[in-house]
Amino acid sequence: MIDDVLTQAQQALQEQQPLQRRRHFARQLEQFGDATALILNDGQHISYQTLAQLADHFAQNFVRFDVWPHQICALQCRNNLTSVVAYLSCLRHQRPLLLLDPALPVAQLDELTKRLEIAALINEQGEMTRISSSAFRARADLALLLSTSGSTGSPKSVMLSQVNLQANALSISQYLPMLDTDAAITALPLHYSYGLSVLNSHLLLGAKIVLTDYSVMNKEFWQLVNQQQVTSLAGVPFSYQMLKTLRFERLPLPALRYLTQAGGKLTSELTSYLQQLSQQRPIPIYLMYGQTEATARIAYLAPEYLPNHADCIGHAIPGGELLLREPQDRSLIEKALTAGELCYRGANVMLGYATNSAELRTTQQLEELATGDLAERLPNGLYRIVGRLNRMLKLQGKRWTLDHLEATFSSQGFKVVCTGRDDLLVVGAIDPNAASKAPAHISNYLQQQLHLHPTLFKVLLLRDIPYTSSGKIHYQAIFNLASGGNSDAAG
Repeated sequence: MIDDVLTQAQQALQEQQPLQRRRHFARQLEQFGDATALILNDGQHISYQTLAQLADHFAQNFVRFDVWPHQICALQCRNNLTSVVAYLSCLRHQRPLLLLDPALPVAQLDELTKRLEIAALINEQGEMTRISSSAFRARADLALLLSTSGSTGSPKSVMLSQVNLQANALSISQYLPMLDTDAAITALPLHYSYGLSVLNSHLLLGAKIVLTDYSVMNKEFWQLVNQQQVTSLAGVPFSYQMLKTLRFERLPLPALRYLTQAGGKLTSELTSYLQQLSQQRPIPIYLMYGQTEATARIAYLAPEYLPNHADCIGHAIPGGELLLREPQDRSLIEKALTAGELCYRGANVMLGYATNSAELRTTQQLEELATGDLAERLPNGLYRIVGRLNRMLKLQGKRWTLDHLEATFSSQGFKVVCTGRDDLLVVGAIDPNAASKAPAHISNYLQQQLHLHPTLFKVLLLRDIPYTSSGKIHYQAIFNLASGGNSDAAG
């Protein structure tokens, strides 16, 4: 009897040790010693021990610029060594960090940093500048602030804790076939929650990350993939559209073990392509669903479901729970094939939103995340998204709030109506003048300021706003004008 108890205790201890060893990944880099953590564009290898030393050395800047624990820094984050070092230094030394797209326009950057009372700005070369004399300190458990809408400069930021980051990295490492011998590559920006989750989950395991700003359309990217024997690729729908154009299935990539996709719903064309790709290479492909509000990941579709259930988001990640609620009374929906708002519970659910410094002091603890998506549960237990409650799109893996876009153009003197779906943004410029310059201005702004690829948007010139019989803006009619079809549009 006692022997049985001892044996069970020893087994339990062995099962717990890996989890204990992996706590607070940013603070436990040293445990992997001389193993390679980062590989740079020039082929230089940075060990985990060296990475930890660089992060702690960077912390001298906090003393130099009088940035105390729980005072917030902002980082113009690129896929380079200095950004990773600054990120890890902030996590290791209790300085909450706002991750920013380095292409964010200066005016929006200034407005955002003032509203959140950011103490210091770290540029993409890793140089710190004190930008506020405020002594403001945020809540003690705040570790990271991420934008909800990519490069659009939305004032709403997601508050994440170290527990959130750790829990999501651990879940990802459990459902993906990740090994400590793996090598990932930064195919997505690190200031984007999906791209950051690739870094976090590999650092948790002691695996390698190839740091590069090259995109999948650059030959240098594929040279790195081959030279450094990259074992996995992460992409948003736009990434896979580019891979399809490149005829990815023909590329010789012997080290590649699996692919992941998130950041928005795939078109039927891309879904078919991935189904074929998984058989041609052959290679497992994980379709994933997530939100920045859940640190990164919420659900995943295991590869065996891809042939017949590619329209589903699958099951909740390890440690998480999916549920459906009636949008009106919030009652729980238990019947299969009944649509409701998709909600999620897990240790990776954000602390809350912040639009100003006062909200960074709150003590709220969010237990359940309402995703804003309508979904249903199939009889086999898989979940499928069937619609969206709110007016937002995901393009190139970034969330675009349509109301915020309309307000942005309104501030520039243009009256617009925005609609679309996850593969096409439609902007209707309202102007009875047939020679209006509004469409050209809007198109240039979307490309040059918001860095949106021209294949992902269409700008229309409308004489007036179309309305439904009930007096609401007829978003579907606007979308149909742009697409020539009847697919559902946001709004």
